[in-house]
Amino acid sequence: MRKLDNLISGYKVVEYEEVDSTMITLKELAISGCDINTAVWAKKQRIGRGRHGREWSSPEGNLYLSFLRNSENDKSKNIFAPVFIVAIVIAHSIKDLSCNNIVPNIKWPNDILIKKAKVAGILIENISLSESFNILNIGFGINIVSNPTNTLYPATNLKTEGIETNSKEFIKAFFKNLKSFEEIYIREGINEIYRIWSLLGHKIGEPISVKIGEKKIFGSFNGLNKDGGLLILDDAGIEKVVMAGDVFLL
Repeated sequence: MRKLDNLISGYKVVEYEEVDSTMITLKELAISGCDINTAVWAKKQRIGRGRHGREWSSPEGNLYLSFLRNSENDKSKNIFAPVFIVAIVIAHSIKDLSCNNIVPNIKWPNDILIKKAKVAGILIENISLSESFNILNIGFGINIVSNPTNTLYPATNLKTEGIETNSKEFIKAFFKNLKSFEEIYIREGINEIYRIWSLLGHKIGEPISVKIGEKKIFGSFNGLNKDGGLLILDDAGIEKVVMAGDVFLL
């Protein structure tokens, strides 16, 4: 374990050769009282995980990072703001590192795609430090030089897409963009975040399906509701709101 001095202004990035998962390690640090501006970066994970408890393949060469963020106020209607902000930040970081040659897309709510193949995933969990104080543990993985092949969605990596970078460069780009978009959120509110997300997200009328448990809904994307839920017009023309589920592009 070592701290990366002067790597990121405002963040203490702690580097590990290998951990069970960056989220587990960061949670332990948070419970022990580390600063809110702490991040954990590992070169390898033994038991990395994605959404719904799925395994996240974690070979060396890709990026695995978790950081802490204050949670939204319990009275706030914007509890999903961090989900959209981090997805936007990752997408813009990829865009920057490609010198604007590649503009990723976001699959609701927060998978990052290049040419309809997944290149990054995000996982967010709440940590209760007391009865009245919660923080967020936000982890993400970026396929930089390799990607798994036996996955629920097609996958790719930055190297395959022509982006030559490494974990340290990506971390720098990520935290630079995170600062910018968090400032936009504070200054202009959640609707501006939804607007920015929509530039990279699904287009109105795009055919999609959503798997919720064992049920699958087929239809077309019809925007976001005020809480960030996905609106889908099903095959019968009835609009439904989805707050959690797996989206598939058709």
